[in-house]
Amino acid sequence: MQIYNKNPTLQIFYKFFSQNFRIMDKKDRIDVLTAAYNRCISSGKVKSKAEFADFVGVNRSTMSSAFGGDDRYLTDKLVAKVIAAVRVGEAAGPEVAPDTLPVLPIGARAGTIQDWSDAVHDYDCERIVSPIRGAEFAAQVTGDSMSPEYPSGSQVIVKRINEAAFVQWGEVYLLDTVNGPVLKQVRKTDRDGVVECVSINPAYQPFRVDCKDIRGWYRVLLCMALK
Repeated sequence: MQIYNKNPTLQIFYKFFSQNFRIMDKKDRIDVLTAAYNRCISSGKVKSKAEFADFVGVNRSTMSSAFGGDDRYLTDKLVAKVIAAVRVGEAAGPEVAPDTLPVLPIGARAGTIQDWSDAVHDYDCERIVSPIRGAEFAAQVTGDSMSPEYPSGSQVIVKRINEAAFVQWGEVYLLDTVNGPVLKQVRKTDRDGVVECVSINPAYQPFRVDCKDIRGWYRVLLCMALK
């Protein structure tokens, strides 16, 4: 395990343990105990020496006395339990479930996002691991109207907003319109209730959309593209 090479004290300990840990003197055992504890702290497995004792599986007072150098508790048996617990913990790794998001199916892009959310089950969707929290879903970009910032084939991760509260004009949104999803830079116009959708690619002309035809506003949090 590469992590052992990052901690010389633990590396020496594993070497001793694999041969005969009884050759370590008191100072060696305290050093190894401390190194194992610090490793568990840095990896987030424990937050205190009391939790470290629970992690190893020994009495808390026994662990406290061992850290204090009491020979009655700083025994071969304790050293063996510490190394066994650390080894198992490092092999298992943290049990953290990543956030995943459904990806808007390509086949549903002819309809609206509302149609998609009502008609397509979660198990019908591809799911991706989200690098950020709080997002709702991802959608694949098709066409080059938003390139180069949002190239065709990339995926945008979005979160629904309350457009009645406020809109950050000039930002890119995924709009759920009656004619289907639209990924555009949204600008305010001189007409109440009408917005202008602008492409990043200058080859495409802007167009206006009546807000009554927008069923949902989704702010783009991130764009993921293969380079």
